[in-house]
Amino acid sequence: MTEAQLQRIRDWFLAFVEGFRKESVPLPTAIAVKLEHTRHVAENAREIARDLRWTPEDVRLAEALGWLHDVGRFAQFAEYGHLQDATSVDHGLRGLEIVRASGILAPMPDHRRGCLLDGIRHHNARTISPAAAPASLPFLKLIRDADKLDIFRVVLAGIARDGFQELAGLWPNLALDGPVNPRLQDEIRTHRHGDVAHVHSLADFLLLEASWIYDLHYAPTRERVRRDGVLKALAAHLPDDPATRKILDDLRIFLAGADSFGVARGRKPEQRPC
Repeated sequence: MTEAQLQRIRDWFLAFVEGFRKESVPLPTAIAVKLEHTRHVAENAREIARDLRWTPEDVRLAEALGWLHDVGRFAQFAEYGHLQDATSVDHGLRGLEIVRASGILAPMPDHRRGCLLDGIRHHNARTISPAAAPASLPFLKLIRDADKLDIFRVVLAGIARDGFQELAGLWPNLALDGPVNPRLQDEIRTHRHGDVAHVHSLADFLLLEASWIYDLHYAPTRERVRRDGVLKALAAHLPDDPATRKILDDLRIFLAGADSFGVARGRKPEQRPC
């Protein structure tokens, strides 16, 4: 991807978001938060790709995916008033539809366009879809890492600010002071991931988010999580019960277990783009 193509995608995205502004009033809070999130994800994607020593062309493609990955969120909020996929629309699929219809990627070669479209479509899946093309996998793994890295930032900042009151408004029927769902605990202990359908409280949300550490693909991402004390910060806001303590202890062991090549135990070596 050229610098001109990246700039064109960035400009298109910013114009797209402006379409959700009513006259000269500020953007709705949820849209503004998602705009800031997107800026951070694009930056994360670019920096992780650089740390992985990808080519400049691939670094730009990674950043472009950061700008485009959550396009579906803006339409989702405009249509449904919240950001819960289970009761509205799969925002990855909606984003794919929007970007395809826009024609913004039309000038790109098919395989490069496919990397972006696969990344948009599957960035929010519980696990990586077997439908993703092999050539797309390095970019899909990277955008999933970059996205999670900023969601950690957003959630921890929201808790520090006001107990993350805004999450309750964006997630219908979420209890800010509810207990941890035992079914979610069982899923994470057994499978290292949980179903978002079993998230009913802020504690559930934080525990699910902590489990994302198992799904971080690249060493630079894991290093940022360690550096920023993400797991410790999440644990500080989780209940002190035996099942939760066991999950957190396992996560600490996993996160500390990356070898000198940055490959966590049981993981395959990291891929580079074709």
